[in-house]
Amino acid sequence: MKLRKILLGAGMALCCLLTTGCNKQVGNSAVEIALYEGDKIAEISIEGYGVIKAKLFPDIAPMAVENLEKLSESEYYNGLKIHRVAKDMCIQGGSQYGDGTGGESPLNSDGYFANEINEDARHFYGALCMANQDGRNTTQFYIVTAKTTMDITDFDESKIQAKADEFTAQKEGLEETDPELEHINAQEAYYTNLASMMAKVSSDVAAKYMTVGGYPLWDGGDTVFGQVIEGFDVLDKIASVEVTTSATGEVSKPVQDIIIESVKVYEYVPPQPESEPEESSSGKKKK
Repeated sequence: MKLRKILLGAGMALCCLLTTGCNKQVGNSAVEIALYEGDKIAEISIEGYGVIKAKLFPDIAPMAVENLEKLSESEYYNGLKIHRVAKDMCIQGGSQYGDGTGGESPLNSDGYFANEINEDARHFYGALCMANQDGRNTTQFYIVTAKTTMDITDFDESKIQAKADEFTAQKEGLEETDPELEHINAQEAYYTNLASMMAKVSSDVAAKYMTVGGYPLWDGGDTVFGQVIEGFDVLDKIASVEVTTSATGEVSKPVQDIIIESVKVYEYVPPQPESEPEESSSGKKKK
């Protein structure tokens, strides 16, 4: 059944509110991203470009956030490349060998962890996400650079679920040791999750994709574990670099190396209000 058209609110914009009150937000589905005392912030410094800061979502993607924390503490990312700049899609980095290969998660002995999908964490412009291979997350992350706006209420979730059902049917008769099974399972999960995500579109999510933009077709496929709140100019500058053909055949390899100087994770502390000057006994304010 086609999704019901949702009335989009006027004047919606992505912004950052510095506050310590109200109920704490989770995810990035709200029109405005708020910061609260104790929130975790990722600071990604890129040599020659500047700093990108993102609010992290440990309540939604605890493994992905812990993974980034542990890797940043070990200085794993220092000196690695942003190896992929896919135009109107994303920038991606964190591979051990700088070409999209190598790297193991410190969370588990097998070197990876599973996807963490949540309807409150979407692929809006500026979303910080894990890059995975058939649902296996390791060290690579990407940031959505797509600004294309889209009315996602036009998506037909029944057709998306039908695609998931095709992969379900492909599994019939396959042995557990079949090398294709892992990929088929991942595709089945992706389309199932995407259909569910499209069926749960809120007015805020619809409005945000119509105003901020993003890449909604990735919803349900990858873990969204943060949202950029500062350094959009840096993000856009990297997204506009000259690229050439990569080893995979995609035109996304930066002609000039883009180096990650460091990744740091820390807790947000709201700015303290300036104290009023003390008054003297004469009633005049002391300087």
